[in-house]
Amino acid sequence: MSYRICEVVVYLFLALAVSHAVLLHRLGGPVLDTPDAIFLSQTLMDYRSIIMLGLGSLYVFLKITGRDVSPMLVIGATLAWVTFLEDSLALDNVLFVPELITGKATQFTRPFFLVAITYMAIESRRVDFDD
Repeated sequence: MSYRICEVVVYLFLALAVSHAVLLHRLGGPVLDTPDAIFLSQTLMDYRSIIMLGLGSLYVFLKITGRDVSPMLVIGATLAWVTFLEDSLALDNVLFVPELITGKATQFTRPFFLVAITYMAIESRRVDFDD
């Protein structure tokens, strides 16, 4: 049951993050001052959105076909934590627009997403080793 709740949290975060990336891209990165910074932030958000959609789609495909999802979850959790550390240490939330509700929602749900995907990765490895 808790694994299913974590899945819902991950799906919700992916939807929020991708919708925020699309909205930020459409607005042209209003928190940034130079054209190069705007281009960099939009490109980085686009790449992150593509990676998230790709890993999310791969997860759904593996679940539907009954294959092992644990390696994909471990990779996804690792990328999520590396991205979080990168944002916290280097980017200082430059990619989020505080005025946008999607940015606020994405920032608010990110800790829940990190805990959920980490739990899913650990639980999938534990279940895999028990079999």
